[in-house]
Order: sequence, then C-alpha cells, then structure tokens
Amino acid sequence: MTITYLFIITVVVIIGEFSITESLIEKKRVFNHFIIDGENAGSKDAPFLVSLSMSNISYAHVCSGTIIHKEWILTAAHCVNDLEKMAGNVIGLPVYAGLSNRTKLEDAQIRTVDFAYNHKEFNGNENTDNIALLHIMPAFEFNGTVKQILLPYRGEAFDNKKSVTYSWGLLNPEDTVYVKDLQRSESYILSEKECKAALPSNAPLTSKHVCAHVFACYGDGGAPIVIEGMDGITELIGLASWGYLPCAYKNYPTVYTAVSQYIGWIADVQSAYYTLH
Repeated sequence: MTITYLFIITVVVIIGEFSITESLIEKKRVFNHFIIDGENAGSKDAPFLVSLSMSNISYAHVCSGTIIHKEWILTAAHCVNDLEKMAGNVIGLPVYAGLSNRTKLEDAQIRTVDFAYNHKEFNGNENTDNIALLHIMPAFEFNGTVKQILLPYRGEAFDNKKSVTYSWGLLNPEDTVYVKDLQRSESYILSEKECKAALPSNAPLTSKHVCAHVFACYGDGGAPIVIEGMDGITELIGLASWGYLPCAYKNYPTVYTAVSQYIGWIADVQSAYYTLH
C-alpha cells in the first residue's frame, strides 16, 4: 500500500456547500479535510468551535478551528494552505462561531481573518508541524455559544484519557455534502506505542502527534479533539491532521497535531503579532 497522499478532489460550491467527488487509484494517506459513526451534538456542546469558509460571498465550510482567545483561532496548517489555494488569500475570509446547525447562519458570530501564520516547519508532509494561528477582527463576544477553550500544559500527556471530537464533515464515505448538524464522537487517546501498533509500520508518526480511534475525513481538517472535565471545563488535546483513505480504512486511527507540544510556539506568535501591531 502506498503511503503518498496524491488524490483527486473536485470541489464545487453549490449554494454555500461543498460537493465532493473523489477518484482514488490506490489506498492512500491524506490530510483530513468527517466524523463517521458520530452523533448530533448539543447546541452548546462546543462553543469553542468555528467553521472556516472559503468564500466571503457565500458560506462554504472547508475546515474547523478552535477559539483559544477572543481574537485567536488555532487550526491545522494544511487548512490554511487549502483556503489559500481555493480563495487566493486567507486574509479577509470569514470565520463562523456559535454554530451548531450550519444552516442557521443567523446564530453565528461572523468575524474576518486579518492575520494567518503557519508553523514555519510545515511543508505539506504529514510528519511536519501541521498547526496554524489565525487572528480575527473584531474580537468575539463570549456568551453561551461562543467561548474559548482551555489550552493544555506544555508537554501534557493524555494517554488513555476519554476524549471527544467535534466537526461538520461527511457522515459516511459515500456522501458528497458536509453534514449540517454538528457531530460529536467519543474515543480514548492512544499511547504512542498503541498508535504505532495500530498503524502501518511506515506511518509518519512523530512525538508531536496524538492518535484516537475516530474515523475522520473530508470536512474535519483542523477539528479539535478535547477532554471534557467533570467541572465543565473543556481542554484542547489536538487538531485533526491526517488519516488513511478511503475514510475509516482498516479502522486505522486518526492522527492529530498534539497541541501541548506547541504552547511556546503559540505564545511566541501572539507576542510577535502584538509587537508589530
């Protein structure tokens, strides 16, 4: 089985939605752009979640992001690259917060990206730093449906912890339109040893990844995997990064960027932004 991620996706905007056509020649590894076997989430389950749109004319979900501050969103670097390819520039694109059902845009706080920064070591390969920061304007107004998430401690580990993933991707591999109702899926975080055993021997895992048996695919790129504490505090673990095609192939786990490995980087980027602005 080849481990390259070459594949063909035809994307057409139809009334603000994606219609996706895949042509796969072999089983290949790709960045996750759905939650299979998930369930509908409650309207206030994930107030930290945002939808990134490829157009400021008609809403068209591409990836997810996570609110970490009233002015900042964390997402996957491959999402920023995809948005740039589709729209020409990330700057000026809208971000939708406070959504559960994506058809109810009147419920959203809509903000504009005015700064985007990919980790400088990300080069499109799965074993590089797939993380990015977006600054938005104006700042979010926090309420019951829009809130920031708690970041992990630097280097914090989550092996065997119960986790939840949220996103609006495809419900099954045969669908062609992203789901409207927000989906959630529960799983346990695998240890590095368990993740290596569950994936092919040549999988490009690094110490900056975490894995979970969540079957994610198109529309789930950048989606957060979190821990929901008994005290009502939700902590961010990772960002959906890559998996194998076809979606849920051989029950391989999905691989996430481990946010705890980037706490210093996040602070450095934010500090540099405020120094320049």
